[in-house]
Amino acid sequence: MDMTPNVLKRAGCSGQSLVESCVVIGIICLFLMGLFQLSQLYMARESLMYAAGRGARARTVGFNDFMVHKTVRVAAIPAAGRMLDRPDTVNSPSAQRNFERARIPLYLAEGHYGRLSAILDYTNWTELGHSVIDLGGPQLDCRVRLDFPVQTPVFRAFYRGETVPLSGSATLENHYPLYLRDMDAP
Repeated sequence: MDMTPNVLKRAGCSGQSLVESCVVIGIICLFLMGLFQLSQLYMARESLMYAAGRGARARTVGFNDFMVHKTVRVAAIPAAGRMLDRPDTVNSPSAQRNFERARIPLYLAEGHYGRLSAILDYTNWTELGHSVIDLGGPQLDCRVRLDFPVQTPVFRAFYRGETVPLSGSATLENHYPLYLRDMDAP
């Protein structure tokens, strides 16, 4: 069989295109993994904004610190990570959602801090913190912060830490002193 230079040239090109395709597919996969991590960070930040709003709302209607704490945690469930100590029957997202829906009222009704983790517990709840600040006058500010873990190795190539600090805040008018004020007082 006569192998002319054109035939040899074409055989080398097909191997080169395979290598180029693999490199391009690898770069696209890395880009998509980075986008996935960014979308998780955006979702977590939005969840923290929602949790801050729920915490501020809980304080403005007169809930104590413990109830505000529980309200913020329940509102931050989407950013809370993996559920700890879940039963074996919870093996799908819909089963977990149904389990959480049944447990959230029990969690909010619990009166002792030590028993909360037996009802609901998540991996990121230890890094979740909140503060409620009375800004004076009718303004109340609630801030929620979370050290969100970096999960994709691609993101670690561009970010040094293991977690990304995220926060959410909400400011509402503080009405509960008006409702608790004695109406007969001058």
